[in-house]
Amino acid sequence: MAWDPIRSRNRIARFMTTVPQSAIDVRTFDQAYLSQRVRDAQARGKRLGFDESPIFAVPRNRAVLVDGVHVYVQLLDYHDRLQDQGRETEASHKRVLQFLHLHYSATDRVVEEFEAQRVDYHGPRLHAVLVTPVGDERQRVLRAVAFAVTLKETIEAAGQNIGSARLQTRVRIGIDTGCAVAVSSGRGADMEPLFLGSPANHAAKLAEGDRPGIYLSDRAREVLGEPSVGWAWERSTSLAEDRQYGLANAGYGQAWSGLDPAPIRARVLAAVRALQTDMDLTALTSSEAPFRFHRHEPPLRTIDFAELMPSRSIRMGLASVFADLSGFTAYVDACIRGHRIAEMTANLHVIRGELAACARDDFGARKVRFIGDCLHGLVAVGTRLATEPASTVDAAVMLSGGLRSSFNLCKATLPGIREMGIAIGSEFGETPVSRVGIRGNRSVRCATSKAVSTSEAIQSDLNGRQTALGPNALANASLAVRRAFGAGPVYDMDHDRAGHVVTPAPAPSVARPAALSSGLLISQGATAAGSVRERGSGRHA
Repeated sequence: MAWDPIRSRNRIARFMTTVPQSAIDVRTFDQAYLSQRVRDAQARGKRLGFDESPIFAVPRNRAVLVDGVHVYVQLLDYHDRLQDQGRETEASHKRVLQFLHLHYSATDRVVEEFEAQRVDYHGPRLHAVLVTPVGDERQRVLRAVAFAVTLKETIEAAGQNIGSARLQTRVRIGIDTGCAVAVSSGRGADMEPLFLGSPANHAAKLAEGDRPGIYLSDRAREVLGEPSVGWAWERSTSLAEDRQYGLANAGYGQAWSGLDPAPIRARVLAAVRALQTDMDLTALTSSEAPFRFHRHEPPLRTIDFAELMPSRSIRMGLASVFADLSGFTAYVDACIRGHRIAEMTANLHVIRGELAACARDDFGARKVRFIGDCLHGLVAVGTRLATEPASTVDAAVMLSGGLRSSFNLCKATLPGIREMGIAIGSEFGETPVSRVGIRGNRSVRCATSKAVSTSEAIQSDLNGRQTALGPNALANASLAVRRAFGAGPVYDMDHDRAGHVVTPAPAPSVARPAALSSGLLISQGATAAGSVRERGSGRHA
């Protein structure tokens, strides 16, 4: 099946009736909301913050306005675990899954201690938010610093004490505070809230970089009475170690401990000991861990993440596709200021529903997750025994075109989003797919490889009109696709244009003289080459 405008319009119309703007219930996360969540959890024999997150299973027709502190954690040595001597191998993919399994498990235990909300894991990154105590932003930011210091040292200690050097990592953490909107994310057992707005986005940017440490936004610094550094220096100015311990102790309610690291170190030691007594974790992080890989016969839409686990993981050649809505965070912030949260929530449900349906139903792709407003999907063409690289790259190009066409129809139909765009990056390579971390419904769906990292990095450098392929996708692509993308990103590549790229029209048959001069042949070749360069001349914005 391929993308079809009538089918896409019908889906969009159906999604609009499923969660209409008029039916969106906008709530505020306040003490009354929190108290009701506590009562609901207790009625089920649960403890809020340990067994359940403060905000969870938000109904599809609800949006929750939340003042919170957003914490993004980056595992800096993740990419070193992906390769053996510059190459991805089955052994290196086993190691990186062990690496993620250990650190996801470690961070979940710290999340529980702080009654924090784990929003999502994505590759080497964790997004968490602290929403309590309600009405006390300073105390929330102090607790976020305590959380960040404890988390950073627990991850570092876990790597040193479990699995030896092959699982160690340095850690970088970004923190911002402010108002965001929580809406539903996922379906069934994968339901989690999604937090939208500039605090989450800015914390993620602060976590980007290659130097470890804890990096506070100026908004968070102001709340704590710390000197501001200016937006140009936020990503290069980490919180001094003595200030980390002083603020963390205050966050623990032990301000009298001052700059003493002992209270933090005691908690870190307890967390690592708990990890060391986890027999399942010990088994899965040992050099003999039972990670077993198999291929999944395309189409990938039939992958059932519920059936995956370390001993039953997928590893195969595939294309990773990231499609990010350009300008969406600014739109969310404008909707918060203008009291248009219902409009934004309804629009988001339609857009996410249509992009997911386009990937799954039109192109046989498998959605891994939505990361904020960004779709991560996987697509492959081949048999039970082997992937067809060139055909898989063709499929990624067609999927990219279909996603852009679907989004263009959303823009033409929905209010308030005409200025948005969609940036799409793809890369091809061997990729493991599994579920890792704490067992049960808290385990994390995971697709992790150089292809995944590269496709995301490519997408992040694009503007909302561009589509681009990674170097390995280009190396495995057909000549026609290499001609289109070889000079850089392609602008405004919708489904029709993608079809012309993947299957170019045959050259018209022209009667020729029996022989042509060599000069004329050179002239014709130069003209054709010039047209190719012009068509693919888009560069990164």
